[in-house]
Amino acid sequence: MNHLIAVVNGIKVYQDETSLRIFWTSGVAVDADGANGQAGKAFAYRYPSNDGLDVLADAGWPNESWQDVLYNDGSGHPLTDGNGNAYSKTSYIWPHRSVAARSVDACTVPYVVVNPHVRRNSTGIVMGCKALVAFGGRTVAAVVADVSGPNDIGEISVAAAEALKIDASPRSGGVDSGVEFQLFPGEAAVIGSDVYLLQPA
Repeated sequence: MNHLIAVVNGIKVYQDETSLRIFWTSGVAVDADGANGQAGKAFAYRYPSNDGLDVLADAGWPNESWQDVLYNDGSGHPLTDGNGNAYSKTSYIWPHRSVAARSVDACTVPYVVVNPHVRRNSTGIVMGCKALVAFGGRTVAAVVADVSGPNDIGEISVAAAEALKIDASPRSGGVDSGVEFQLFPGEAAVIGSDVYLLQPA
C-alpha cells in the first residue's frame, strides 16, 4: 500500500509501505552544488566574478545561508582555489577526502536532491541511497546526494540532466513537468566504481 509522506508545492510524494520505494512526478531544476573541478570540469560557483555554472545568489551569497553551500575561507568570504573557483558542498560528504573531493560532483555524477520533509518522513535511510529518474523515454541511475529548501522538489545534478537530454544549465535549464522520480531508502547507490554510504540525518 502506498502512503502519502509529503506534499510539496502541490506535488504528492508517496512511499510504498512494502518495498519502501519513494516516488513522485514533477518538473526539475538543475543543481550544480559539489562541482569543484574534480574531473577537470567547471566549478559550480566563482567568487567574486560570479561567472560559474550557477550564480552565487543560488548558493545564498551574500546572505547568512551561504555557508550551507559554500566553504568559509576564515575571513567571511567563500573559500576558493586561488583562481576564483569557489568550493561548494553537497549534503552527502565523503569522509576523509579533501575539500575539493569530499562532495558529490554535479558535473560527473547523476544525483537527486531530496526535499527535507521527504527525507524526514520516509522510512529508511535516504541520503546515499539509489535513485532512478526518468524523462522522455530515458532513465538514469542516480544517488540521493543533496537536500533542497523546504518548499522545493525535483532537483537533479547537471550530469543527471545531461543523461536525460534536459537543458542542463543550472541558471536556466530544467523542465516544468513530466519527470518521474524513484528513491530506494536503505539501498546504497552504486555509481561507476563508487559505492555510496547510507548517511542518516
